[in-house]
Amino acid sequence: MISLVTLARPFSVLTALLVAGTVLDGAACKPAVQETGAKAKPEKDEDEAPSKPVRAPPRPIEDERTIRALEAEVAFLKRQLETGGTADPYTGLINAHEHLYKLKDLERYLPAARKANIVATVIVASPTFTLEGKGEKGEPSMSKNFEDVLLVAAKEYPGEVIPFCTIDPKDPDKFERLKKHVEMGAKGVKIYSGHSNFAEGPLAPPDMEPVFAYLEQMQLPINWHINLAKFMDDFESVMKKYPKLNIMVPHYGVTFWKPDGPALSRLAALMRTHKNLIIDTSLGTREILLNGMSAIEPAREKFKSFVAEFQDQIVWGTDSVITGNAEKVPGWYAKVIAATRDHLEKDVFDTDLAAGYSKYFEKGRDGSGRYQGLALPPAVVKKLYVDNARRWLHLDGAR
Repeated sequence: MISLVTLARPFSVLTALLVAGTVLDGAACKPAVQETGAKAKPEKDEDEAPSKPVRAPPRPIEDERTIRALEAEVAFLKRQLETGGTADPYTGLINAHEHLYKLKDLERYLPAARKANIVATVIVASPTFTLEGKGEKGEPSMSKNFEDVLLVAAKEYPGEVIPFCTIDPKDPDKFERLKKHVEMGAKGVKIYSGHSNFAEGPLAPPDMEPVFAYLEQMQLPINWHINLAKFMDDFESVMKKYPKLNIMVPHYGVTFWKPDGPALSRLAALMRTHKNLIIDTSLGTREILLNGMSAIEPAREKFKSFVAEFQDQIVWGTDSVITGNAEKVPGWYAKVIAATRDHLEKDVFDTDLAAGYSKYFEKGRDGSGRYQGLALPPAVVKKLYVDNARRWLHLDGAR
């Protein structure tokens, strides 16, 4: 994606940069030790100026990489100018991972989604804790969000909203509740038990066996948040017992914080054995997204190789959590969508999601949000945006 501001940049300036081989400055990025979905620290008001603006010392990005990025941007701008600035090489995108607080909050997200060629968004039912950062972590808030918000949204925006119900493993009525929600219109199911903020006891207690058997038989799409750095052994046991589960583990299985650790390698081995096991590329809410992209940078080539090998088992999602927070206007969602796409499509890209007052402002390479992306081949990107999600969700009979 490319913004109107970027389109307005004089073409001659980029050409001059290419000729001169100008080197862009950057700052080192240090990943945070935080799990996706954890509550972020409160931030100051958007209008409040930073008391002590601090910029990390600049460090140049390699000349060759800079020139490649500029050449790609020039070529893209030329295509944009030739087509009136509206071309996007990807259409029919499916956002495989979102949450929704209230129905009216969709009015903030959908304009940005439609502009980005997103035709459908998977929205999972969420407990109060996920949506507000406090409160209930299970029932009845999960069912309330599904029945009162997601089902209504799916009727209001048919095809554009794909509702998932959510299972609380501690709920004694979870199996009957799951079947009820499927009858009501759930197109899939979310499970939180592998999330560090929700985990209590084993990942798959005995009373979850009827649930897994049902999900395997029905081939319902599953979004199961699992921190594989902590729960890999339990997860491997579930996959061994129920090898045909149609399961997606978000956030690269939360392996991106320590890409050189054993979790990513074990995930790869599991995905080789179970071709029906997929992951998504979402990293989390804004702060975790920014730090996650920073964490991936040093292991960029490893992640590129990972995606290349498992290009048929990966889907794309934003996981921005759609709420009515003041900053979350359509333009904000557009920035999130752009950043998550640029991270896959581009070699070097900018995002101003890291506001100047935030401690995350310094995480970008030049103090204002410059990151390295994976620069995946277009054919691979299309699979992540469209083909794999359609197969996972059984859209139009795709399998």
